[in-house]
Amino acid sequence: MSDYAVVNPATGETVKEYPTITDSGLDAAIAAADGAFRDWSQNSALAERAAIMKRVGELHVERREELADIIIREMGKPREQALGEIDFCGDIYGFYAENAEKLLADEPIELLAGDGDAVVRKSAMGPLIGIMPWNFPYYQVA
Repeated sequence: MSDYAVVNPATGETVKEYPTITDSGLDAAIAAADGAFRDWSQNSALAERAAIMKRVGELHVERREELADIIIREMGKPREQALGEIDFCGDIYGFYAENAEKLLADEPIELLAGDGDAVVRKSAMGPLIGIMPWNFPYYQVA
């Protein structure tokens, strides 16, 4: 099985190599992610999750130079663009942390007929995989 290599596009230097995951390794990773999601979603309060989201945004600000250096080295992204992406992501995390309660609140909806109440409730779905271009690595996660 071959390795995947991160290559600095400016120098051609191999930054790091990663082995290809096996089918059983992939199954184990998915099971671990699903288990963590189920535990976390049932045993953490919205305020706790929002506080963590806020801290992630703060870490983007605190470590912006270090984070920029990573995507400059791994993708050849210009420094100004790298810093802009990181700052933008910090703002995204901050926005969702600050507005989590409002954004996740139940939304009453009007019934078309009959008596009763109905709401739209947002809830997490669990782990997902996204296969996409990697031009904005921090933004894709945010």
